Amino acid sequence: MTLTYKAVQEVLRKAGIVMSKKGGVHRINFFSGLEDTAFYTPNLQDVLDKGLAMASGRPRSSGYLRSVEERRMATRAHLTSARPLMRLVVNREGRIAD
Repeated sequence: MTLTYKAVQEVLRKAGIVMSKKGGVHRINFFSGLEDTAFYTPNLQDVLDKGLAMASGRPRSSGYLRSVEERRMATRAHLTSARPLMRLVVNREGRIAD
């Protein structure tokens, strides 16, 4: 199989890695990654191998993010434990009505 830039770029993009090329040098990094995590090489096979290794070694989402189900359950627990809101009615004179 012959590797093409576009094919490797698509595979890495799905894995959460961005790829760019300047001259004959390819650069890969995480989405929003800093320069210290970037990897440079002229070899397209190295780009693919290192990019997939980078993607498998790092979680795709932050530790602070939770699944949709976890967020739904946390919201439900919060709503059921919350006290009902009191509604205050203010009359035209600015006093609280009974």
